[in-house]
Amino acid sequence: MTEEYEPELKVWALEHFNQMAVKAVWRPEGTGCRYRKVDDQTLELEHRVDHPDSINHHERIAGLFAAVNIEMVDDKPMITSAALSAEEAFMQEMQERQAVAASWTNEAGVPLASLPLELSEPVYLGEREVLLDNGETHTVEDWGVSVPSIDTESPVIMNPDDFNLLAGDSLFMRYKADDNYMVAMTRQQMFDLTKTDKLGVLVGSECPDTGEKVPPWMWGTYCMRVPVEDIVIKSLSEEGGEGGDEEE
Repeated sequence: MTEEYEPELKVWALEHFNQMAVKAVWRPEGTGCRYRKVDDQTLELEHRVDHPDSINHHERIAGLFAAVNIEMVDDKPMITSAALSAEEAFMQEMQERQAVAASWTNEAGVPLASLPLELSEPVYLGEREVLLDNGETHTVEDWGVSVPSIDTESPVIMNPDDFNLLAGDSLFMRYKADDNYMVAMTRQQMFDLTKTDKLGVLVGSECPDTGEKVPPWMWGTYCMRVPVEDIVIKSLSEEGGEGGDEEE
Protein backbone atom coordinates (compact mmCIF):
# COMPACT_ATOMS: atom_id res chain seq x y z
CA MET A 1 0.00 0.00 0.00
CA THR A 2 1.33 3.42 -0.99
CA GLU A 3 1.97 5.70 1.96
CA GLU A 4 0.13 9.01 2.04
CA TYR A 5 2.25 12.01 3.06
CA GLU A 6 0.96 15.14 4.76
CA PRO A 7 0.97 18.31 2.59
CA GLU A 8 3.33 20.02 5.06
CA LEU A 9 5.84 17.19 4.67
CA LYS A 10 5.65 17.45 0.88
CA VAL A 11 6.26 21.20 1.07
CA TRP A 12 9.28 20.57 3.31
CA ALA A 13 10.67 17.98 0.87
CA LEU A 14 10.38 20.39 -2.07
CA GLU A 15 11.89 23.25 -0.11
CA HIS A 16 14.78 21.14 1.13
CA PHE A 17 15.51 19.69 -2.32
CA ASN A 18 15.31 23.04 -4.10
CA GLN A 19 17.60 24.69 -1.56
CA MET A 20 20.26 22.04 -2.11
CA ALA A 21 22.94 22.90 -4.64
CA VAL A 22 23.62 20.39 -7.42
CA LYS A 23 26.12 17.80 -6.07
CA ALA A 24 25.24 18.78 -2.49
CA VAL A 25 25.25 15.98 0.09
CA TRP A 26 22.39 15.25 2.50
CA ARG A 27 22.55 12.86 5.47
CA PRO A 28 19.16 12.61 7.23
CA GLU A 29 19.99 12.13 10.89
CA GLY A 30 19.41 8.66 12.28
CA THR A 31 18.68 7.01 8.92
CA GLY A 32 22.07 5.53 8.02
CA CYS A 33 21.67 6.99 4.50
CA ARG A 34 23.59 9.54 2.48
CA TYR A 35 22.14 11.24 -0.60
CA ARG A 36 23.48 13.54 -3.30
CA LYS A 37 21.54 15.91 -5.54
CA VAL A 38 22.36 14.90 -9.12
CA ASP A 39 20.39 17.61 -10.93
CA ASP A 40 17.22 19.67 -10.55
CA GLN A 41 15.02 16.58 -10.74
CA THR A 42 17.12 13.76 -9.28
CA LEU A 43 18.36 12.59 -5.89
CA GLU A 44 20.79 9.68 -5.59
CA LEU A 45 21.33 7.29 -2.69
CA GLU A 46 25.13 7.16 -2.39
CA HIS A 47 25.52 5.23 0.85
CA ARG A 48 23.42 3.07 3.12
CA VAL A 49 24.12 1.15 6.30
CA ASP A 50 23.41 -2.58 6.05
CA HIS A 51 20.50 -2.66 8.46
CA PRO A 52 16.71 -3.20 8.09
CA ASP A 53 15.96 0.17 9.71
CA SER A 54 18.15 1.93 7.14
CA ILE A 55 16.28 0.19 4.33
CA ASN A 56 12.94 1.25 5.79
CA HIS A 57 14.09 4.84 6.20
CA HIS A 58 15.25 4.96 2.60
CA GLU A 59 11.98 3.52 1.29
CA ARG A 60 10.01 6.22 3.12
CA ILE A 61 12.34 8.98 1.90
CA ALA A 62 12.15 7.67 -1.67
CA GLY A 63 8.35 7.56 -1.44
CA LEU A 64 8.20 11.11 -0.09
CA PHE A 65 10.30 12.54 -2.92
CA ALA A 66 8.41 10.50 -5.51
CA ALA A 67 5.25 12.19 -4.20
CA VAL A 68 6.70 15.56 -5.25
CA ASN A 69 8.01 14.26 -8.59
CA ILE A 70 11.68 13.99 -7.61
CA GLU A 71 13.38 10.93 -9.11
CA MET A 72 15.36 8.70 -6.75
CA VAL A 73 18.34 6.74 -8.09
CA ASP A 74 19.22 3.94 -5.67
CA ASP A 75 20.52 1.02 -7.73
CA LYS A 76 24.23 1.25 -6.83
CA PRO A 77 24.71 2.63 -3.29
CA MET A 78 27.80 1.90 -1.24
CA ILE A 79 26.69 -0.39 1.61
CA THR A 80 28.67 -0.68 4.83
CA SER A 81 28.09 -2.73 7.93
CA ALA A 82 26.15 -1.17 10.79
CA ALA A 83 28.33 0.47 13.43
CA LEU A 84 28.76 -1.58 16.58
CA SER A 85 28.33 1.38 18.93
CA ALA A 86 27.20 4.99 19.01
CA GLU A 87 30.84 6.08 19.28
CA GLU A 88 31.80 4.11 16.17
CA ALA A 89 28.81 5.52 14.30
CA PHE A 90 29.90 9.04 15.22
CA MET A 91 33.50 8.42 14.15
CA GLN A 92 32.38 6.89 10.84
CA GLU A 93 30.13 9.88 10.15
CA MET A 94 32.90 12.34 10.95
CA GLN A 95 35.36 10.57 8.66
CA GLU A 96 32.86 10.64 5.80
CA ARG A 97 32.08 14.31 6.39
CA GLN A 98 35.77 15.25 6.41
CA ALA A 99 36.50 13.25 3.26
CA VAL A 100 33.67 14.91 1.33
CA ALA A 101 34.41 18.44 2.56
CA ALA A 102 38.14 18.15 1.84
CA SER A 103 37.44 17.82 -1.89
CA TRP A 104 35.52 21.09 -2.28
CA THR A 105 37.30 24.06 -3.90
CA ASN A 106 36.43 27.56 -5.10
CA GLU A 107 36.79 28.85 -8.68
CA ALA A 108 40.53 29.32 -8.16
CA GLY A 109 40.97 25.75 -6.96
CA VAL A 110 41.52 26.76 -3.34
CA PRO A 111 40.07 24.27 -0.82
CA LEU A 112 37.00 25.77 0.81
CA ALA A 113 38.15 24.39 4.15
CA SER A 114 41.13 26.79 4.02
CA LEU A 115 38.94 29.90 3.61
CA PRO A 116 38.10 32.08 6.66
CA LEU A 117 34.91 30.20 7.47
CA GLU A 118 34.56 32.03 10.79
CA LEU A 119 33.90 35.27 8.81
CA SER A 120 31.01 33.75 6.88
CA GLU A 121 27.44 35.01 7.16
CA PRO A 122 24.02 33.86 5.91
CA VAL A 123 22.62 35.84 2.96
CA TYR A 124 19.01 36.09 1.82
CA LEU A 125 18.78 35.29 -1.91
CA GLY A 126 15.08 35.95 -2.49
CA GLU A 127 11.75 34.14 -2.73
CA ARG A 128 10.26 31.81 -5.31
CA GLU A 129 7.07 29.89 -5.87
CA VAL A 130 7.17 26.10 -5.62
CA LEU A 131 4.49 24.12 -7.46
CA LEU A 132 2.97 21.33 -5.37
CA ASP A 133 1.63 18.10 -6.86
CA ASN A 134 -1.95 19.25 -6.16
CA GLY A 135 -1.47 22.26 -8.41
CA GLU A 136 -1.16 24.80 -5.62
CA THR A 137 1.93 26.95 -5.07
CA HIS A 138 3.91 27.69 -1.92
CA THR A 139 6.38 30.55 -1.39
CA VAL A 140 9.81 29.53 -0.11
CA GLU A 141 12.84 31.59 0.88
CA ASP A 142 16.23 30.93 -0.69
CA TRP A 143 19.28 31.37 1.53
CA GLY A 144 23.00 30.88 1.10
CA VAL A 145 26.10 31.33 3.24
CA SER A 146 28.63 33.88 2.02
CA VAL A 147 32.27 32.91 2.64
CA PRO A 148 35.08 35.43 1.95
CA SER A 149 37.37 34.14 -0.78
CA ILE A 150 41.13 34.56 -0.59
CA ASP A 151 41.95 34.44 -4.33
CA THR A 152 38.83 35.93 -5.90
CA GLU A 153 37.07 39.27 -5.40
CA SER A 154 33.65 37.71 -5.03
CA PRO A 155 32.75 35.63 -1.98
CA VAL A 156 31.77 31.99 -2.31
CA ILE A 157 28.00 31.54 -1.85
CA MET A 158 27.48 28.08 -0.40
CA ASN A 159 24.36 26.02 0.02
CA PRO A 160 23.51 26.14 3.76
CA ASP A 161 23.55 22.34 4.13
CA ASP A 162 26.97 22.18 2.46
CA PHE A 163 28.34 24.90 4.71
CA ASN A 164 27.06 23.08 7.79
CA LEU A 165 28.77 19.92 6.56
CA LEU A 166 32.02 21.80 5.95
CA ALA A 167 32.16 24.10 8.97
CA GLY A 168 30.08 22.38 11.64
CA ASP A 169 27.27 23.64 13.86
CA SER A 170 29.35 26.20 15.76
CA LEU A 171 29.85 28.35 12.63
CA PHE A 172 26.52 27.44 11.03
CA MET A 173 24.17 28.31 13.90
CA ARG A 174 24.59 32.08 13.77
CA TYR A 175 23.92 35.15 11.65
CA LYS A 176 25.24 38.70 11.38
CA ALA A 177 23.24 41.62 12.75
CA ASP A 178 24.99 44.98 12.23
CA ASP A 179 28.07 44.96 14.47
CA ASN A 180 27.32 41.62 16.13
CA TYR A 181 27.00 37.96 15.31
CA MET A 182 23.93 36.39 16.87
CA VAL A 183 25.27 32.99 17.95
CA ALA A 184 22.91 30.20 19.00
CA MET A 185 23.69 28.97 22.49
CA THR A 186 24.04 25.33 23.47
CA ARG A 187 22.06 23.92 26.39
CA GLN A 188 25.20 24.04 28.54
CA GLN A 189 25.78 27.69 27.65
CA MET A 190 22.18 28.55 28.53
CA PHE A 191 22.55 26.72 31.83
CA ASP A 192 25.77 28.60 32.61
CA LEU A 193 24.02 31.87 31.76
CA THR A 194 21.50 31.29 34.56
CA LYS A 195 24.35 31.71 37.04
CA THR A 196 25.05 35.26 35.83
CA ASP A 197 23.09 38.49 35.49
CA LYS A 198 23.38 38.40 31.68
CA LEU A 199 20.59 37.69 29.22
CA GLY A 200 20.56 36.16 25.78
CA VAL A 201 18.24 36.97 22.87
CA LEU A 202 15.31 34.84 21.69
CA VAL A 203 15.27 34.85 17.88
CA GLY A 204 12.27 34.31 15.61
CA SER A 205 11.82 34.87 11.88
CA GLU A 206 12.94 38.50 12.23
CA CYS A 207 16.00 39.79 14.06
CA PRO A 208 15.04 41.51 17.34
CA ASP A 209 17.92 43.98 16.87
CA THR A 210 17.52 44.94 13.19
CA GLY A 211 14.05 43.75 12.16
CA GLU A 212 15.58 41.98 9.15
CA LYS A 213 14.91 38.42 8.00
CA VAL A 214 16.61 35.60 9.89
CA PRO A 215 17.67 32.34 8.21
CA PRO A 216 15.13 29.58 8.92
CA TRP A 217 17.65 27.34 10.70
CA MET A 218 18.00 30.06 13.37
CA TRP A 219 14.29 30.40 14.14
CA GLY A 220 13.50 29.56 17.76
CA THR A 221 17.10 29.77 18.99
CA TYR A 222 18.38 31.57 22.07
CA CYS A 223 21.43 33.60 21.10
CA MET A 224 24.32 35.56 22.54
CA ARG A 225 25.63 38.72 20.87
CA VAL A 226 29.28 38.41 19.84
CA PRO A 227 30.90 41.58 18.42
CA VAL A 228 32.08 41.23 14.82
CA GLU A 229 35.37 42.76 15.90
CA ASP A 230 36.01 39.84 18.25
CA ILE A 231 35.42 37.34 15.42
CA VAL A 232 37.77 39.23 13.07
CA ILE A 233 40.51 39.48 15.69
CA LYS A 234 40.23 35.77 16.41
CA SER A 235 40.39 34.95 12.69
CA LEU A 236 43.49 37.09 12.15
CA SER A 237 45.23 35.63 15.20
CA GLU A 238 44.54 32.09 13.98
CA GLU A 239 45.87 32.92 10.49
CA GLY A 240 48.99 34.45 11.97
CA GLY A 241 49.64 31.38 14.09
CA GLU A 242 49.33 28.78 11.34
CA GLY A 243 52.94 28.93 10.30
CA GLY A 244 54.41 30.07 13.62
CA ASP A 245 56.51 28.43 16.28
CA GLU A 246 54.58 25.71 18.07
CA GLU A 247 56.79 25.69 21.14
CA GLU A 248 55.45 27.22 24.33
